[in-house]
Order: sequence, then structure tokens, then C-alpha cells
Amino acid sequence: MTVHASRLIDYDGNRRNNFTILRIVLAWLVLYRHAYPIQFTPGAKDPLQLLFLGSATAGEIAVNGFFAISGFLVVASLVRRGVKDYSLSRILRIYPALILCTVLSVFVLGPLFTTLSLSDYFSRSATFDYLWNALGVLRMEWSLPGVFESNARRAVNGSLWSITVETRCYILLAVAGLFGAFRDRTTANFLMIAVFLFSLGFFADVPLIGINPKWSRPGLFFLIGVFFYVNRDRVYLDIRLALLAAILAYSSFGTPWYPHVFPLSFVYLIFYLAYTTRYIDTDGKIGDISYGIYIYAFPVQQMVAHLFPDFTPLKNVALSTLVVIPMAYLSWHYIEKPCLRLKQKLS
Repeated sequence: MTVHASRLIDYDGNRRNNFTILRIVLAWLVLYRHAYPIQFTPGAKDPLQLLFLGSATAGEIAVNGFFAISGFLVVASLVRRGVKDYSLSRILRIYPALILCTVLSVFVLGPLFTTLSLSDYFSRSATFDYLWNALGVLRMEWSLPGVFESNARRAVNGSLWSITVETRCYILLAVAGLFGAFRDRTTANFLMIAVFLFSLGFFADVPLIGINPKWSRPGLFFLIGVFFYVNRDRVYLDIRLALLAAILAYSSFGTPWYPHVFPLSFVYLIFYLAYTTRYIDTDGKIGDISYGIYIYAFPVQQMVAHLFPDFTPLKNVALSTLVVIPMAYLSWHYIEKPCLRLKQKLS
């Protein structure tokens, strides 16, 4: 039997892909993982973390998957449309929902859950310092005065750290585009290999993202996503390669070679699933609610943990999911999608 393998480049411009459903699953996995530290219960163990043999958590793997998809898709936008259109697209995609989430946290969630009087809450500089989170590129503020003080975690929205890393990756990519890094594959590959090798020994000196060692992993997955796009005419989507990638990824758990084998194997599986599996019209049915799930899940889970301290992590997951999905749906259809439509007018 002959197996005909397609290449990534064969799907250029093809909107019949499963990136949306993959991002929704990844966003939900972050929600799932956060339930264990947020709704801390002695003796409760995360089954998926046991499956991964301590190499990573479901949340870490999900966030890394986000960055790989993001690197692949946004560099495509940069190459096809130029830096101006690319930058406008990123701003309209990230900021409207992030700004609303930040404002709601300060002016709705905070007053409802703070142990302080409203006058005391609004007199604290920390209350308004939290609004800087809406910029997405500065150091994040994690807590609000008197909010969630009795919870296992005090952070109002611990998920936002990745927004900072992602926006900084976008900026670095835009700068590279301005200097013509993606005019041809040889130049792009040389630059990516140089950045990768430099970061191995001098990550702290990498502009914008080198300030935090924990940012190296999502930065790597973002770079791998860019690498896959640049070399998409040489990446074959073959079931045999997908099976090999799955075996390598799974067998790397709990081994010293996990950091070296898992990233490429996992990213390959993402693109194989996105393009070669049966198409699910998620955008047409519910929309791209992944970003809304991601940014609203943590504060909702904190509220659930505060209101129902006797819940188990899985009960937190269940109730938070029921609350977050409608919020994400409303966010996409009434905030994110309408703002994205502004791009053509603004351009």
C-alpha cells in the first residue's frame, strides 16, 4: 500500500484546519491543571501529571502548544501582509479582551471579594497598579488588596504571565521582519539557528524574554513554530511520522532526554492533527473561544475555590468550565470578533 504524504505548504491559505479546536482543548487543559494548586486538596493527585512522569504538567504542555501554533500562524501573517498589518492584527487579537478582563478584575471581582471596605480597597495604589496588566508587555501584578487572601493562591489571574511572553515574542518577530529576516529561507534559518544556539548559553541576554529563565521554554516552542512555517515545503505530514512522533514524545516522559525529544515531536503532532484529521467547523459552530477560556479561567477558578472551599479539584474544574465557556463565547462574539473586524477599516 502506498502512503501519499502531503506537505505543510500544501495547506497554505486553507482555512479548513483544526487549529481552533486544538487551541480550545489546550486552553481547557490549562484550566484543568490550575484546579490542583487553586483548589488545593491534600492527597489529591493530578492523573495527567502521573501520566507525564513528572516531566511536565498538562498546563505546561498546553501553553507550549499555544506558543508553537502562535509562532507558526503569526509569522505567516508577517510574511504575507507585512509588519504594519501584522502588528495591527496582533494588537486587535490580544488587547480588547485582555483590557476588559483586567478592568473587570479591578472594578467587579475585586470589590465583590475583597475583605477591605470599598473605600479602603479603592484607596490602595495596588488596586490601580493592577490595571497595568492590560498592556500585556510589562511585569504583571498578581494580587488585588484583600482579594482571595484565604485561598491557597492569592493571584487573581496567574495565567496572564504567558501573555507577557507572547507579546514580547511578537515584538521580536516584528523587528526581525523589519530587517528582512524572512525574505528567504536561508536567512531565516540562519537567524533562527543562531538565536537558538545563543540562547542555550546566554538566555539571560536574549532581548525582552531573557529576563526570566522560565520563559525559555515557551520561547523555544514559539521558535519551533516559526521554523515549521519557514520550512513548510519540506515538512511532510505522514501518518508514519506522526506515529513515530507520538512514540518518541510519550517515551521521553520521565527521561533525561525529554527536553530534547519532546518539543519537535509534540509540535509535529500538532500540525499533523490540525491539517490531516477530519475537519471540525468549530469557528462556524461556536467561534474561537480559546482565548476567552484562557484569560477568564483562573479568576473564575479562584472565585469557585473561595465560595466552595470544600470542593475537590475536579469539582472546581467542572463548575469553572460551566461558567467559563459562556463567558468565552460572549467574549469572542461581542468583543474579540468585532474588534478583529476593525482591522480592515483601520488599515
